[in-house]
Amino acid sequence: MVLTEVIPMKSILLVEDEETLVDIIANVLEDEGFSVKKLLSAEEALDACRAYSPDLIISDVRMKEMDGFMMYERMKRINSLRSIPFIFLTALDDRISQQRALKMGASAYITKPFDIDDLLQTVRRVLPVT
Repeated sequence: MVLTEVIPMKSILLVEDEETLVDIIANVLEDEGFSVKKLLSAEEALDACRAYSPDLIISDVRMKEMDGFMMYERMKRINSLRSIPFIFLTALDDRISQQRALKMGASAYITKPFDIDDLLQTVRRVLPVT
């Protein structure tokens, strides 16, 4: 009898208000062995994080009710969410937004349009699969 070690999937919370894009990114990440929970708003993400406890959060900045910066600031105030790595994925390509994100403690800031391989490389760097 051969026993194999079961390696748990790393979980990613993907917050993006463009449904087509969130589906594409989720499919690619799932093909790479990650478990992905897709959400279309920052408010949903805040609620889900408490129950879901993801290993990584990838979020857009520009969203309708609450932007990604505000969501990240709120998450940083919750002890159980403070240490979760966070990647911004956004069309905001100005230096001020990028510096703001990194100063806040984000692990990475990727601008749209983006190369999917660059995103995967960043995810692997931030969240190595064991």
